[in-house]
Amino acid sequence: MTTVTSTTSTTTTAASTGYSALTSSDSGTGIDYSLLIEAKVNARLTKADRIDAKITANEAKITAYTDLQDLLQTVNESLDGLRNRSTSTGASSNLFSQRAAYIGDDDVFSATVDDDTEVGTYSVVVQQIATKHKIAADSASSKTDAMGYSGSFTLQAADGSAVTISMESDDSLTDLRDAINSQKSTSGVTASIVQVSDSGYQLILTANNTGEEITLTDGGDGVLSSLGLTDDDGAIKNELVAVQDAIVEIDGVTITRSSNTIDDAIEGVTLNLYSASPDTAVSMEISTDLSSIKTAITDFVDAYNAYRDFVVTQQSTTSDGEASEDATLFADSLLRQITQSVSSALNTTIATDDGTVLSLASLGITFDSTNNLELDEDTLNSVLSSDLDAVKQLLGLNMTSSSSQLSLLRYETAQTPQSFTLDIVRGEDGTLTSASVDGDSSLFTVSGNRIIGAEGTAYEGIVLVYTGSSGSVDVDFSQGLADTLYSAIDAAAADYDSDLTTAIDDLEAQDTTLQSRSDDIRTKAETYRTTLTAYYARLEAAAETAALLLKQLTYSEDDDS
Repeated sequence: MTTVTSTTSTTTTAASTGYSALTSSDSGTGIDYSLLIEAKVNARLTKADRIDAKITANEAKITAYTDLQDLLQTVNESLDGLRNRSTSTGASSNLFSQRAAYIGDDDVFSATVDDDTEVGTYSVVVQQIATKHKIAADSASSKTDAMGYSGSFTLQAADGSAVTISMESDDSLTDLRDAINSQKSTSGVTASIVQVSDSGYQLILTANNTGEEITLTDGGDGVLSSLGLTDDDGAIKNELVAVQDAIVEIDGVTITRSSNTIDDAIEGVTLNLYSASPDTAVSMEISTDLSSIKTAITDFVDAYNAYRDFVVTQQSTTSDGEASEDATLFADSLLRQITQSVSSALNTTIATDDGTVLSLASLGITFDSTNNLELDEDTLNSVLSSDLDAVKQLLGLNMTSSSSQLSLLRYETAQTPQSFTLDIVRGEDGTLTSASVDGDSSLFTVSGNRIIGAEGTAYEGIVLVYTGSSGSVDVDFSQGLADTLYSAIDAAAADYDSDLTTAIDDLEAQDTTLQSRSDDIRTKAETYRTTLTAYYARLEAAAETAALLLKQLTYSEDDDS
């Protein structure tokens, strides 16, 4: 009985200890089952490790692609305003249409200018600036004590509406100020209190806007006279600033306005008057905002060089010719494709009508020994000031036509340079009936005065406006360097439907699939570990039982002898 009990106890212990009893030190057989289990499990995990390594490589590539995308988008941000496109033709701004006012003495006035305003030079004399009418009451000894006046009065500025102010005998100067200000948006008059001495306070009434006179009318109780706002005849008693309009002479023409902000004298120009200088004619030149164009070109050079530094890093090798540690995109076909596309666009040249060939060098931009860009500011300043049309033609989208009555409304980024002749027919009722090229009227549709490139044709995306009569119009589109480069980069790096976005999306989808496979392999490997552990634990328990039985048999034989 004792022997049987011992055998049962030992078998139970071996089976329950599982994995911990399978090391060589604990195993009854001396076999290190744990090493066997680890070897078998790790053989299965090797495939998961290879998958994880692929995921890690993909993540590094995604990061590199994202960095490249960001760098290229920064280049395009600098190019956008240089493409000579309006918002309707695909740009957020057009720096060639932006205007600036250059003023000889900006202490007298400043100016803001709308886009596309006609350029020109003006002589401006600020003879008088508009003022806000300001009047005062007589001095009071306290601003918080009751004044003892009862009654009412009305007040208003010329551009406001009359309001009634009622007073009680226990009202203070502060109460009166607050009552007036509670209706200032209606009356156009604001009240304030100024301490004029240690024991003297004055109520000040100021028109909210320049050029607007304040009028006061007593309600019959003599409150205005008691306050010292009017005299015995009802006239303003203490006028601090007389009301007056602004008077400005522009190219010899005198204009008068109630405001110091004048936006209707020169079309597209808003003058902001600061001080009068009646004996001084100030020169104001309205021209293209050259500083913004120069800034954009400088930003482009910096952005392009940052992109180039990234490309060089991705192409770097170690001393033994292997890809360097930072060259995640070494020999990457997509990077090579983008680099070639950008380089090709960057070398765009434009031939002018007189045969001059324009290129980056025309702007003072050249390549250094590492193919980064260098900018000669003197050359850039010179061409901006002397030949802005050449800069526009080199960089931007340009449409020329043989009719001044044909204008461009829309032109998509994907369009390429092209020339064609439009044969336009307008009916007897004045309606535009057709527009054709080489006799094919299916290439364009008409809607009102609009001529629209038909979908699926080379003219898709072009929208023209024509106000002339029937006839033929020659049309020429040239796509400059900035516009060409922008298009190439947009195709490669835009947030949607670009080469890099597609590549990143594909890698992320691949990683999702790979991660699922890796997780599945590891889960199955752990299940396999559990199965092996149980199996070897049973073998160990059986071996221990057999060993105990052998000992019992040996003991019995010895006992019989």
